[in-house]
Amino acid sequence: MTGFETIRVALVCSAALSFLSGAAQLDEPTYDDNVYVSCPYRVAAIFPRAPTTRDFTYTGSGRSAPARQFYVDEGARTLSVTVVDFSNGPEADENLVESAAVPLRQKGQILFQYRAEYDPGIPGRQLNIMQPDGRQFRASVYMAQHRLYITEATSQPGDFAALQFEQSISLINEVGTDLDKNPGMNSRQYNCRK
Repeated sequence: MTGFETIRVALVCSAALSFLSGAAQLDEPTYDDNVYVSCPYRVAAIFPRAPTTRDFTYTGSGRSAPARQFYVDEGARTLSVTVVDFSNGPEADENLVESAAVPLRQKGQILFQYRAEYDPGIPGRQLNIMQPDGRQFRASVYMAQHRLYITEATSQPGDFAALQFEQSISLINEVGTDLDKNPGMNSRQYNCRK
């Protein structure tokens, strides 16, 4: 073997070893550096940068409540999570979930819609819509622990950051534990303990 071939084999082995050690770590719960956690609003998500927030009054299904939206707007890509606080209302309400999904369905051609629970007892909807401008709109609506969660990701089809955001949403309790108790999965834990 020449010196050049030896170096090339060493580089290939080093790259393979790095890949394998990274793959071995996938069994452990890991969180991206871009995970944004809001303990007071009981939500966590991967944003490409720290989100901006805005507060407003949400109205749906004949009820109004305070809401906070966490969002990143990058031109062709907009990612947001809106958390509506129904502290004085129901823990979970199918009518509120359905009411929140109605305006989302009107954003374009529905490619996919599914009635889906985040976990048993946490009603929800998942939507995938093609907008008239050719951008893809993926959204979900869930309600748990007196909070209505509306997630929206608008982007070019196949945009990785939007897909990652959509798949990263965690509804958490007051101590930062993900409400998804799917058997066989490690429940995500975020640092909300004081």
